[in-house]
Amino acid sequence: MIAMLVAAALAAHPLGNFSVNHYDGLTIHPDRIEDTAIVDSAEIPTLQQPLNGSPATHAQIACAQLRDTIHVQADGQPLAWRIAQASFAYRPGAAGLRTSRLTCHLVAPLRVGRPLAITFANSHRSDTVGWREITAKGHDVRLSASSVPSRSVSGELRDYPTDLLSSPLDVRQARITATPGNGESGTEVTVPGVDVVTRYTGFLADRLNTLIGADRLTVPLGLLALLLSLALGAVHAAMPGHGKTVMAAYLAGRTGRLRDAATVAATVTATHTVGVLALGVLVTVTTSLAGPAVLGWLGVASGLIIAAIGAGLLRSALRHRHHGDAPGHGHGHGHGAGVVALGVAGGLVPSPSALVVLLGAMALGRTAFGVLTVVCYGLGMTLTLLAAALALRKLGDRPLAGRLQRLRPYSAMMTATLVLLVGTGLALRAAAALV
Repeated sequence: MIAMLVAAALAAHPLGNFSVNHYDGLTIHPDRIEDTAIVDSAEIPTLQQPLNGSPATHAQIACAQLRDTIHVQADGQPLAWRIAQASFAYRPGAAGLRTSRLTCHLVAPLRVGRPLAITFANSHRSDTVGWREITAKGHDVRLSASSVPSRSVSGELRDYPTDLLSSPLDVRQARITATPGNGESGTEVTVPGVDVVTRYTGFLADRLNTLIGADRLTVPLGLLALLLSLALGAVHAAMPGHGKTVMAAYLAGRTGRLRDAATVAATVTATHTVGVLALGVLVTVTTSLAGPAVLGWLGVASGLIIAAIGAGLLRSALRHRHHGDAPGHGHGHGHGAGVVALGVAGGLVPSPSALVVLLGAMALGRTAFGVLTVVCYGLGMTLTLLAAALALRKLGDRPLAGRLQRLRPYSAMMTATLVLLVGTGLALRAAAALV
């Protein structure tokens, strides 16, 4: 049991289950330039790209496609790559799924008889998320200037630094000056850090993936997997940047109606579960679906729904204040519809970790159990929303002291403005990620 849990951290892809990661290791010789081009695909992209013939045939076809998207020039003149060697292999991934590794050794003729300005660009699968790294070194050639380092900080996509997961490297171009002689030059790579919550959330997700992918799923292991799904859902709902938690809980708790809080929580659970199931079906039946783009557009839609609710609340608050109505009244059917819409917005973006658990269970013939883990994930989100609503309700019932008492007549207006601003911010952030 302990060995199996330890193996989880090694199995799950550290850059996320949607990532397609690239590395280009350039070596400049006096008469040629070589590129060790590697594509490390996580579980879901690997699932969407089945083998095209044998592994050797697939490698040749994939490397030809990769070669056509890698461009190199020497003093403005384009160089022509040829494939010297190609290989493709699968590796164990999360929840019983596989990751894949494509390695292409490309060579192009080059003559370094004088200082030579070399430009390099890799546009392969530019619409995908993931790690992108380029290194350059000289062999019997001196690199007098280089915009990229000479050594890989990821071990050529084999050993990613542990403190980079939230902000992976994204280097797609390189500029190098090569001169006759020996020696090399390069830049240092700054690796960003990751917060403690993200690190331990990933730790829990790894354990859940291992339980789902176990050869024999016993009752204790199944119950443990469901508990981990519950915990992951709760943490997911409370993570920074998830406006559904603050907005849904605050709106549900501001009038003291627990029925509203329960409605929001149940709607979030149902919407998230249906979203994960629908995306899981789409991923398995089509190879052209770009998962990150789908999540991005759903994020835009979620933010716009929240912003629209905030605008409606602000309009209602202004109208009530103009007519002298007491704040918090006059909700009726419009309020109920707003609560449901807020729940839909909160659960509209499926969690990638819940999706990969579902896909892994489906691949192992445990579809029903996979659906159950997704439901538990949504229930965990529900628990966080209910807890936040209860806390805000108690906070709202406490008397305000001193000058804060003067703000009570404006509480509905401030709440509406907060919902509007957060919704707008979420939509803009999701839209920016799509550009």
